[in-house]
Amino acid sequence: MLPGKLVVQDKLALVTGASQGLGLELAEKLYNKGCSVILVARREAVIKKEAERIKSNHGKFSNTIDYIACDVSDYKQCQEMWASMAQDGKDPDFIFNCVGGSVCKLFTELSGDELSLGINTNYTATLFPIHAGIKQVLGDNQSKSRKEFKHRHIVIFSSVAGVYPLIGYSQYAPLKAALMALSLNLRQELTAYNYRVSCIFPGNFDSEGYREEERTKPSITKKIEGSSVAITTSKAADMILRDLDRGYDVSYTDSIGWILSSASLGTNPRYWSVLQIIVSFLFSIIAPFASMVVDRDIEGYFKEKDKED
Repeated sequence: MLPGKLVVQDKLALVTGASQGLGLELAEKLYNKGCSVILVARREAVIKKEAERIKSNHGKFSNTIDYIACDVSDYKQCQEMWASMAQDGKDPDFIFNCVGGSVCKLFTELSGDELSLGINTNYTATLFPIHAGIKQVLGDNQSKSRKEFKHRHIVIFSSVAGVYPLIGYSQYAPLKAALMALSLNLRQELTAYNYRVSCIFPGNFDSEGYREEERTKPSITKKIEGSSVAITTSKAADMILRDLDRGYDVSYTDSIGWILSSASLGTNPRYWSVLQIIVSFLFSIIAPFASMVVDRDIEGYFKEKDKED
């Protein structure tokens, strides 16, 4: 069998948002595939415990697992993290940016603090570690030509909500859309430095963050989303790693995510490109009718809300 496009054996991956959910799941799967891993999150006690658990669960591998306590929405802390790794001779081949979370409420019910949290958690917490890391790499390789840079891979986690925002996701969806745009910018700029840039569009998966999101999610949002069951983080991580290994630079964890993303292809990399073009054409015809149904449901929701008030 020919090797895939995601060769992690004897490589080093930096995983942010690695204290729980998809970030932790990906970190463990990468470690189990022979990749050395650095877990990054704010809570040192948590990631230390998880690093010890992963190592004990999978035996004595030649690869290593370590952790760094860092608030990646703080640029200075990101700079210090990368400088510390460089001092220790650590130069990650992969950066999995898994930080994210939604406070799912109506826009008028959100507080200023919750809006700020959305910006920090869902945009700057990905932007800052990537930017600080690239600056560190460029500084460490000043004497090299761009062609001499080793291959590196940045994986950005957007969301289906970033391509098809729904009522209730105003604290989350615009920032995830910004990450999709960032991935397109970085793909244009960093190819010259031997970076591969991928963007992931997960649907619902069962995690601590998802359960917290469900707690405040408006009933109208649940109605429009339908009765889809959240998949496990393990299944979501397997699908993402499989797609990256197949050479795709976009990945979806459910079929509805793929369909909705096909409706707004833009300059995004394709996934089953010919079929996506067909779906995009069909969606352009039915989208106005679908929007009418959604708008009708939202109007009915607010009428009922007015009666309750």
